[in-house]
Amino acid sequence: MRIAYCFLSAVPMRESATHKSEMVNQLLFGDKVEVMETVPEWVRVRSLFDGYEGWVSDKQLKDTNPFGQLDYINPGDSIADIDGMQITIPAGAYCRKEWIANHNITEPDNPVSAALRFLGSPYLWGGRTSMGIDCSGLVQVVYKICGIKLPRDASQQYLCGKPVALAQSKAGDLAFFANAQGRIVHVGIVVGDGTIIHASGMVRRDPLDENGIYNSDSHTYSHTLKEIRRISQ
Repeated sequence: MRIAYCFLSAVPMRESATHKSEMVNQLLFGDKVEVMETVPEWVRVRSLFDGYEGWVSDKQLKDTNPFGQLDYINPGDSIADIDGMQITIPAGAYCRKEWIANHNITEPDNPVSAALRFLGSPYLWGGRTSMGIDCSGLVQVVYKICGIKLPRDASQQYLCGKPVALAQSKAGDLAFFANAQGRIVHVGIVVGDGTIIHASGMVRRDPLDENGIYNSDSHTYSHTLKEIRRISQ
C-alpha cells in the first residue's frame, strides 16, 4: 500500500484528474491517503480518515511524512511555525500540540461550541475549512474536533446514531433534511434552544421547528426536516 501525506493547509480533492473538475472534498493538513491510481501530474487517493476518494495534484502530497507523529486534532484555526515556515493549520486538522500551544485556543466542550467557531464561514461545495465549507463538511469537522469520526456526506451521516423526536432533541444532535423525493440533501447541528447551526450560503444559525429550517433573512423555510438523529458520544 502506497501512503501519501497532505502537507499543505487544505488541498482540493477533485472528481477527475484536472484542475477544471469539480472539487468534491478537501484534504486537511496531516491527512493520510492511500494512493489508488496515478496518471501524469495526478493521483487518485482514498482518505484513511473517512474512505473518501478523489483526484489530487501530485504536487500537493508527499510520499513521506515530513512532520513526524501528528496525534493532536487542532480545535481552532491557528498558524504554526514549522522549521521556520509559517503554515495555517485549519480547525480539525491533525497536528502537534506544541505547534499551537501559544495560541490559547481552548478545546470545545461539545459540538455546538465547536460549530459556533465557524459562524460566518462562506459555503463552499466540498469545503472543510473556515475559508469555505459545506453542510456535511461542517458536521464532520466539528465532530472530529470533539473526538468522534463521522463519514463525509450527509446521506452517510444519516445512517449514524439513533432517531429522536424534535421535542426530545438536545444540543449536538444532527438534523437531516430531504428534498421532494425524500433524498437527504442537508444536515445541521441542533443547538438545543430551537435553533440550528448549518452551512447554507454561509455557516449560520437559524430557527428550527417540525417543518424545518426557517431562514431568518428570507422569512421562508429553506429546508424540510426529515429526522433528528443522536450520535453516540
